[in-house]
Amino acid sequence: MPLGSGAPWGGEPIDASPERGGTDSGDASSSRARGDGTNPPPSSEEPNARQRDGDAAVVVLAVDAKRWKDALRARGWLDRGRRATSFPADDGAGRPAAVAFPVGAEGACAMSKELADGDDDGVLALCRLRLPAAAPPGDQRASEKVASGSGAAAAAAVAAAPKPPPAMPIDAPVLWPPPPPPPPPSGGAVRRVRCPSTPAAFAEIIASMEPVVFTDVPMGTATEEWTVDALMKSAESERIVDVHVCPPRDRDGDGEGTTDDAEHEDVVVVDLAGHRAPGTRRNFQFRKMRFAELVERAAGVASSSPPVIAPGEKYYLRSVATTAPTKTAAHFPEAYPSLAASMRPGVVLPDGTGDGPIWPKGRYHSSVLRVSSPATALWTHYDTHDNLLAQVVGSKTVTLWPPHAEPFMYVEGSSSRVDVDAFGRDADAAAAAAARYPKFATAAGSRRVARLGPGEALYIPALWFHHVYAHASRTSPLSVAVNVFWRCEGTHELHDAGDAYGNKDPPAARRAGDLAALAGDAIDALPEPHRTFYARRAVQRLAAQLGMELGV
Repeated sequence: MPLGSGAPWGGEPIDASPERGGTDSGDASSSRARGDGTNPPPSSEEPNARQRDGDAAVVVLAVDAKRWKDALRARGWLDRGRRATSFPADDGAGRPAAVAFPVGAEGACAMSKELADGDDDGVLALCRLRLPAAAPPGDQRASEKVASGSGAAAAAAVAAAPKPPPAMPIDAPVLWPPPPPPPPPSGGAVRRVRCPSTPAAFAEIIASMEPVVFTDVPMGTATEEWTVDALMKSAESERIVDVHVCPPRDRDGDGEGTTDDAEHEDVVVVDLAGHRAPGTRRNFQFRKMRFAELVERAAGVASSSPPVIAPGEKYYLRSVATTAPTKTAAHFPEAYPSLAASMRPGVVLPDGTGDGPIWPKGRYHSSVLRVSSPATALWTHYDTHDNLLAQVVGSKTVTLWPPHAEPFMYVEGSSSRVDVDAFGRDADAAAAAAARYPKFATAAGSRRVARLGPGEALYIPALWFHHVYAHASRTSPLSVAVNVFWRCEGTHELHDAGDAYGNKDPPAARRAGDLAALAGDAIDALPEPHRTFYARRAVQRLAAQLGMELGV
């Protein structure tokens, strides 16, 4: 192979001719290339190597890799910001097994003159070549195996190497400590707009990733037809459903209540199964019952039926898939076809009936039916998908906080552990909650409030915390809604394929959390002051990798 050819490694050759190389270096240059221990300062007159600072590489025969690695290292010519890469032999193309070593500008300058003198023992090319960034300290042994030509080790080490951090802009955002979330632009009330007629208009309205209430949403005849009596007599009335049955809240605001508590506290907050952190005690019981019985009990018209758990209990249904419900996303039209038919024509359902959905149909994830007793709330949580909450019967009040409020929300799993309702219960309960969750006061100023009635729908962007409170209305004693979820734009491949409920963090985020825990374990083994010193260094490196700063 002609000396200096960058192909087949994909590199642009660096011309090693005397016309480009400058002066004749004689025996001193030869001794540098052969590794005999001498190390005269490289010439600073080589423009060809200098203009390629940062991506110069020397490709050598694999059988000579060890000798060349030692020689380059001894002379300080190795670029330690990048890593060596091995290339397997290709007999068909006449390409021998080789290793590319990264060299700095001065090393490339010196080697250019060496090669111009014909001193090319084992060298296949001096070229511009994009090599992977240097391995972090924990991967140095794998990095050494790359240089020695071990294919499996090379692949593993290259995969483990992080990309170089970006250049830090002057106005880089602050990662930590988190700045307080900004107050809402509209004084706290969620913007209300008339429902658009096209997906393009809908996309334009939600482009700001702020919650929006859409009014006059086409929902077929469902808002008039879904009375308690009609729901109890629907084609799905005998369907067996899993219902959250919640006893009344106890007087301390925690745990399960009693008969006496039912007389003092009407609001029950459902701590949803899919959002609680592992080990969190349930405040409900799952009970199976007919759909008609659920409607009867939730509407409060089952006066002759004894309570399932305790007097004053509340009922909440979140529909699931008809088969493999823990592994398959729910599809409302499939599970409740007669109810879905009454919502047509409309713009909510995912199956293209009527005018078709206004949300991005190509990113559809799931659709669920929600039935709630009055004075029932869902514990504050976030979802990883965008969603549209379409109120069909009854009313809801939804309180929301932006993703930037997360550091102040006491998050476990995908829910906030702050008892939001305590702040409105009475003075003592509010004071106790404020003392227990002091950081929450920082998030309070960023909250938005949306009120929904029949025929209205709320757009909830992904990662927005929301607390949903169901009301009775003058037209219905219970609350019924259809909720549609779709994947965020550009992140289809980042969502967990097995996420049936739209609340699993992306796999990349979960891996990052696991790596952070492992890093904490490693640093925790150090004594002070090393422990704190290197913990702060690790946090700084994380921020730099994201192009962010620490607010210190």
